[in-house]
Amino acid sequence: MDRDEVERIYMTYFDTVYRICFLYMKNETDAGDMVQETFLRLIRSGPEFETEQKVKAWLIVTASNCCKTQLTRWWRTKRVEYNEEQIKTIADRQDRELLESVLGLDKKYSVPMYLYYFEGYKTGEIARMLNINSSTIQTRLAKAREILKLEIEKDFDGKKGGRGYEC
Repeated sequence: MDRDEVERIYMTYFDTVYRICFLYMKNETDAGDMVQETFLRLIRSGPEFETEQKVKAWLIVTASNCCKTQLTRWWRTKRVEYNEEQIKTIADRQDRELLESVLGLDKKYSVPMYLYYFEGYKTGEIARMLNINSSTIQTRLAKAREILKLEIEKDFDGKKGGRGYEC
């Protein structure tokens, strides 16, 4: 793989890889490190891809694996919370609230949700990428939707002062 091809892939898929890494790492610095590691692996391995979809899938799987490996390191004992400024850098204004809710989910729910709704992958493709049974992905998507629905209802109830309208 020549320099121009690597540069093209980087420019095309940087945002996708960054978002995947941010879902796992939950902060800009660590996400940036994992993006760098993902593209270094691309350069080192120099795989040949048949289609653009295979390039994207390879990058997503590699980014996920890099992040999972990093998160198992012994020195990563403290969870880093999301920062509103970090969320602003990866989402449009109108998508921020939804993305924030998805990012707030446990990783087992947030990664499939992001891949399904933001990247447009089908459950079977996500299952292959994450090396999880397809029915498990469907269950996690359903559970994540249920969690988000409950959060939205809770927020809505809090804003209007409980169930029902006052006259």
